[in-house]
Amino acid sequence: MWVHATTAASFLLLLTCFPAFSASPEAPVSQAEATPASVKMTPEEKADAEIGKRAAEEVKKQFKIIEDSPEVPRIAAIVERLRPATEKPHQTYHVHVIETSALNSFAIPGGYLYYTQGLLEAVESEDELAAVTAHEMAHICLSHSRRLMSKDERYEKILGPLVLISILSNSEALDPGKIALIGAHIVQDALNHYGREAELEADHAAVIYLKSSQRYHPVAVLTVLEGLARLESGRPQVEMGVFQTHPRSRERVEAVRKSLEELSIPIERRRVTLSLVAEAGPVTQDDVDIGELRLNGRVIFQPAAELNGLSPLSRAERSAEMLNALLLANLQLLEVGVVEGDHEARLEARGETILTITEADASFHSSTAEALVQKAMNAIRLGFQEERVRRAY
Repeated sequence: MWVHATTAASFLLLLTCFPAFSASPEAPVSQAEATPASVKMTPEEKADAEIGKRAAEEVKKQFKIIEDSPEVPRIAAIVERLRPATEKPHQTYHVHVIETSALNSFAIPGGYLYYTQGLLEAVESEDELAAVTAHEMAHICLSHSRRLMSKDERYEKILGPLVLISILSNSEALDPGKIALIGAHIVQDALNHYGREAELEADHAAVIYLKSSQRYHPVAVLTVLEGLARLESGRPQVEMGVFQTHPRSRERVEAVRKSLEELSIPIERRRVTLSLVAEAGPVTQDDVDIGELRLNGRVIFQPAAELNGLSPLSRAERSAEMLNALLLANLQLLEVGVVEGDHEARLEARGETILTITEADASFHSSTAEALVQKAMNAIRLGFQEERVRRAY
């Protein structure tokens, strides 16, 4: 995840955040707004909506918003699935995509959610996109912006304590200029994080939202943060300024790992990433229809003869099914081994035979079973090595 090159400057814009999609949702939302049934807003919510509206105007000045982005309905559908699990199931959301390759997402009051093209290209599954979305929704539902405003002296110095209290409690009859000024500072806060406590709280809430949705795997919060940690490990350490209050990504990773363990959620990273996926399909060689087993697109083996009543394609499909089950159970390379016999060779893992190469297979490929099984093992080894490079941090 997040293997794209990025500059130090673009990394510093990795917001509150995290960080290819799977099939389209069953009932996509066609508009940028994800809106629940009508609910009477509280004065505080009205104030947040007004502040968010002005902050959104400021975002438009700073970034290029992609109008009618095809990704908006997909994200809005995720929002709808997560909404019931949040503290504010009646909250209205406005989804926007920003035209930039930087890996960013952020949220501002009033339900405004922003995603960059770079981030949308970097997440490896809909589960990871849901993890990003849940984190940003948590910032809104837990009123992190409001909390920061109430204790940050910048706002009192600029507006005065009475005006600030008024803005935080009610948006009616307020000076539009004051609201606009607040909006500009809110955007800056979103870009610079809402603080250490808020980030850790939003991470934990995201785990809860995904678990409650019964649609998305909560381990996606962990895999996204591990990707962020990988990026962070490659940049100079920032010890001063606004970043003093931010939790390091490694700290966030460990906190989420603890949350998953406390909730008895299995850490099955391969359920939400594309690191290692086995596939099977038909191929034709020398005008003969045979099967093919692949791992991340790399050919592992091509069964060419029937075995135990299974066609070459069925053999490949069975091997893919077994291999994927083992991979989801956190299979490690050291657990995969070669077993050579007098008339066949096998790849085995955890006491199970992943694939068998017969003399008939070897004859078809003008090779030997031993040579073909070693070739298959090398291909699997390369797949694991690629995963380690992509997922390590």
